[in-house]
Amino acid sequence: QEYEVIPHQLLRDLREDVEALKNKLTKPDAKMNELILEIESLKDSIHDLHSVFQKALGEMNDEGDVTKVLPVMKEQLAAVVKQNETIATGMIAIADKVDDFIAKNSGSSMMKPKPMMSKPMPGSSPMGKPMSSPGMPSMGMGHGPSRIAPPPQMPKMEAEPQMDLPPPPPGMKKKGLF
Repeated sequence: QEYEVIPHQLLRDLREDVEALKNKLTKPDAKMNELILEIESLKDSIHDLHSVFQKALGEMNDEGDVTKVLPVMKEQLAAVVKQNETIATGMIAIADKVDDFIAKNSGSSMMKPKPMMSKPMPGSSPMGKPMSSPGMPSMGMGHGPSRIAPPPQMPKMEAEPQMDLPPPPPGMKKKGLF
């Protein structure tokens, strides 16, 4: 072995550097502690992310091939879109009927009452007197035509062919009003 002559000062400096490094490793300062904590936090986050991906992979394997799942999801989405279109069409039809009804009622309340003989209303006799229907109480006729309530409109609406509301979606039961 060959030895090289090194000055004592250089050896002392090297020993001091080694001691300082040992102290830093055994007693880290605040910045080192912060860095170590951040590294630990990063390690935990990566572990959690790995767990999430493992779960997702397991679920995908349980459900089957992605190419088989996507068409089923596409069909379900198409069914939802079709139901939304049906609902929107029904809502538009109802809104049109309500607008017509409001326009008809506001127009008739602004006009003078028409004589009863001009146009016979459904459910009334040709003489202008309402016919009695079962379950309806008879009303006195001494107050004149302005006091007679208009006949109910629901039977007329049922007879109209333009009341074509779309059927409810298949497999769905009616719940409540809406």
